[in-house]
Amino acid sequence: MSSIPFDNSTDIGTRYDADIRSMVDIAPYPALIHHNGTIRYGNSLAKTLLKEEGAALNGKNLFQYVHEGDVQAVRDAALRYNNSDESHILHVRVIDSVGNVLNVQGKSISIQYEGLLCRYIHVYNFDRAEQALEQVQEKEEILTRILEIMPDSLLVTDRAARRILYSNKSMVRNLGYEPSDFTDEYAFIESKIHPEDLPKIIAFRQALIDAVGDQKFLNVEYRVQDKAGKWRWLMSRSISTSSVKLGSGHVNYSIVQDITSRKEKEQELLHYHSFQEKVNDTSPVLISIFDLQQMSSVYQSKNMVEWFRYTPETFPPRSFEVIHPDYIQDAITSVHQASQLQDGQVQTTVYPALQGDGTIKFLLTRTAVFHRDENGKATQVLMVHSDITDLKEIESRLDRSEETRKAILHTIPDMVLITDLSGEIFDFYPNELLRSTLSSMSFIGKNVAQLLTPDNTQKILSAVAQALRDNRIHTIDFAHAGRDMTYYMELRISPFIDDKVVIVARDIAEQKEQQDKIDHYNKELYAKNQELERYITSNSELEKFAYIASHDLREPLRSLTGFAQLLQKRNEGKLTRESEEFIENIINGAHRMNTLVSGLLEYSRITSAGKPFANVQLPDLIRKVKSDLKISIEENKADIILFDLPTLYCDELQMRQLFQNLISNAIKFRSETSPIIKISAEQQERYWLFRVEDNGIGLDPRYKEQVFQIFTRLHSQDKYQGSGIGLSVCKKIIERHGGRIWLESTPGHGATIFFTVAV
Repeated sequence: MSSIPFDNSTDIGTRYDADIRSMVDIAPYPALIHHNGTIRYGNSLAKTLLKEEGAALNGKNLFQYVHEGDVQAVRDAALRYNNSDESHILHVRVIDSVGNVLNVQGKSISIQYEGLLCRYIHVYNFDRAEQALEQVQEKEEILTRILEIMPDSLLVTDRAARRILYSNKSMVRNLGYEPSDFTDEYAFIESKIHPEDLPKIIAFRQALIDAVGDQKFLNVEYRVQDKAGKWRWLMSRSISTSSVKLGSGHVNYSIVQDITSRKEKEQELLHYHSFQEKVNDTSPVLISIFDLQQMSSVYQSKNMVEWFRYTPETFPPRSFEVIHPDYIQDAITSVHQASQLQDGQVQTTVYPALQGDGTIKFLLTRTAVFHRDENGKATQVLMVHSDITDLKEIESRLDRSEETRKAILHTIPDMVLITDLSGEIFDFYPNELLRSTLSSMSFIGKNVAQLLTPDNTQKILSAVAQALRDNRIHTIDFAHAGRDMTYYMELRISPFIDDKVVIVARDIAEQKEQQDKIDHYNKELYAKNQELERYITSNSELEKFAYIASHDLREPLRSLTGFAQLLQKRNEGKLTRESEEFIENIINGAHRMNTLVSGLLEYSRITSAGKPFANVQLPDLIRKVKSDLKISIEENKADIILFDLPTLYCDELQMRQLFQNLISNAIKFRSETSPIIKISAEQQERYWLFRVEDNGIGLDPRYKEQVFQIFTRLHSQDKYQGSGIGLSVCKKIIERHGGRIWLESTPGHGATIFFTVAV
């Protein structure tokens, strides 16, 4: 203490004792001075601690306030340290004047006071911090219970470190995995994301980073593979935060919902927060004398450079500047206000200090006037700085715990309430849809019987009893008829504490509506399947009839043709010209009828007599078709141009018949110029698109649908021979191959046949 400056114009001893009393008065903790157990002086906080506000401590025996079990330890310490300059810390129990037992820590050091060698003691009360911790633990217990029963997954991830800071394990449980299936939950979940969704996840993470500070939740939907190998749809609702104060980077808080059911039914739209706190090491009290003219400390009881974790090179030129930049101006104002204090008055402030390593240390500073000039103006103030970072952290945890609870309840699409076996509601939080019309206080203190019908009340209370009896989560569904609509709810009930349960209520009206639609669609589908079966049976019988009819008609046609030709031959030269024309017409009609019957037989056999599919190289197949049509091609000087044609999985004989019919038609319906036929193909998403283009006479677009109907002819038999069945056969072949066929044409400018075949 010899380094403290004194005013030599006054008695040094008296001045010294007054300075000591000032230090005791402004101490942030209970403080007192004793000599061999007799209290010589104590501050107001010491009187409050010992419940002696209305009495003086001077002259009282220190040991009357020490618990009998700790008296000997205090006496031993007094004998050992009374004549020593060494400081000493002792944990003891103190009994105040009304008998309350307090757990305290006393730190003492020898000082000279009133001409005696005394011990100066600072007392720290642990009970206040313990009570705060109990409040934190109670809040965390409620939050933990809610997290355990939530059907949704909560994740807190450190994006930069690629690790999960917190998880309620709901995601991996819902996916069927066990903790034994993985070691690193972050890497395990990421490995199960569908490859097609990884770019979406990367973009979503960047969007979260860009939105830091906006307090805006972002959503993303993606697929994850469960343990059974099934892809399940998940929706993450996330927010990213960055706390300079806590020194952390980007942290993503996400709530993950399984939306697979909703995706499968109607293709409709469908991590949270844990705690990782860091508490700075506590430091001893720092006493400083602050010069108001220099605006810097002229005395410190401890090395401020080390205390604030700086190096000598980086410590601010003025000690005042260790205060966080955002609060320096407020602190300057507080110092000037302290200069106006009267003797015996103490000013208390709390400010954050920015330490050399970038961390924050909260300082509780008690300030009193230390020195005045000859005019009575304060020139120096005495400051006692206590590191209360641990207490501020506890308070912050309390605040964050409450904020976290609110954030969870704001985020989840559910109602949450706490009730007991009787149905009394102890806590309530409405879901997002009802938040605008309901408040927590509108339900707290009521009974579920006041809100629901007797049947629903009984159903819920029975489920509550069962959940408590089985000590596990119990789930029920029920319908509640409101004024304007009926609410369908799912309740997840979990045992809590003191025969209470936490109930998470989810609105499942949308799911029920979708299920009703699915049931309706299933009934319609069943009816249509029945109709289709009847159609298939009828179509099959029709094909059999067509085959039998066409096959049996050919024999009488052959007889008719034979007898007519025999009649013509035997009566050659004997018949009139009119009779010969009649016979000729009979023969020609029989030939045409035979052609129609053959076509009908061919048409009916496309489905029933089809061959198995195989890979067929189309260039080779069309070369065979050109060989079959060699005479017609040469006579008409037709030019067939092939572009890149694929290998096609098809019925080779039917595909050969298809191209033969299309090429024959292009040659038959030629214009005055030589036929040019172009055949090409291009691959679409799931099929090949073919084009057969010619330069023939073309077709009126009005008839582009009719030409594919069986026996349809647009030209007279005299001008263009045929049965009118060729394109209908092509249509049926393409339909058997899972495609469709159509025609585009302009009269006089040729026609283009398009058709598709599945890849």
